[in-house]
Amino acid sequence: MLNDDMIIAKLKTTLPEKRLTHAIGVADTAEKLARQYDEDPDKARIAGLLHDIARDFDDHELLKRAKQANLAVSEFGFAMPLLLHGPVAAVMAREEFGIQDAAILNAIALHTVGSEYMSQLDKILFVADKIEPNRRHSSVVEIRRQAEINLEDALLSCFNESIRYALKIGCLLHPTSVKARNAILVARGDYRQ
Repeated sequence: MLNDDMIIAKLKTTLPEKRLTHAIGVADTAEKLARQYDEDPDKARIAGLLHDIARDFDDHELLKRAKQANLAVSEFGFAMPLLLHGPVAAVMAREEFGIQDAAILNAIALHTVGSEYMSQLDKILFVADKIEPNRRHSSVVEIRRQAEINLEDALLSCFNESIRYALKIGCLLHPTSVKARNAILVARGDYRQ
């Protein structure tokens, strides 16, 4: 498996500078959260570095790579291929970067829409992607504060922010994100009728 410096060197040849800056910010944030929430910081860092390696592909390329990898593509994947960049990046991390660790690959695959069944590493990467230092969305300061105190609160806020954004721009809500958000509320017993 490649080490941190080798991964960054390879990413410098494939990612635009802005995307690389984001990936390093996510890696740094994920590593910090992993230390705080008793997860492997090296795994978190690698997942952070590689999570967006397919983010700059166009819709056609994402769909083509998903098909080549035999990934299941739902109607949401066809309607919004950008959401496939997580699962496609997981395949690329395995095939092009030699990552064999299933936990890292799963976190990369889930970072776009989440899941009802997220591991601690999955949650860390999902939150780190939304709060890394270069993010400027309206609720980022509050979510960063929450992440310092309670990862589940930060994760719930990330889902809420993603859903609000989807509603604001008028795009489809991915049902997996809605289910993931609802699963947090049900687990807490914090839902209203």
